[in-house]
Amino acid sequence: MNTITIAISDERLLKLQKVAVDLNVSIEELVLMGLENVLAKREVSSPHTATDIPKKNAELDSVVVNKFYHLAEQWQREVAGMSSTNRMSQHPAYQEIINMGNPIVPLLLSELKKNPLYWFAALSAITGTNPIKAEQKGRVKQMASAWIEWGKNQGYAIE
Repeated sequence: MNTITIAISDERLLKLQKVAVDLNVSIEELVLMGLENVLAKREVSSPHTATDIPKKNAELDSVVVNKFYHLAEQWQREVAGMSSTNRMSQHPAYQEIINMGNPIVPLLLSELKKNPLYWFAALSAITGTNPIKAEQKGRVKQMASAWIEWGKNQGYAIE
């Protein structure tokens, strides 16, 4: 691991501290989230470019979007190889994603469209609903389609 030292003004440090407290992360994590976002935007093959984010996300603060993707990547990395979806959904990063609440529903729906596997429990926990019909259970693509249709009916622009 390498160390980087940066000099910032007291005013910027206070702003960083406030944002870090609001997001319940350390200043180091916040800075790393920003760096990861910059690097991701530079990568042509990045799965999380600005065009991937639904139009309704335009009002989302970039810090919220960055935090979501940071947590999602951390969660996926740390649960890799787990077979129990119940255990996977109890992971602290997944729970923190759920705690981000309604503002991230468009992000979850967008991710669900790209990878229809992991976000059903989070969507259900956040929205308090489950649009999946009994005959769709266990059929991942159909379950994802049910959520995406629900999202469209709720006014989310899903790309």
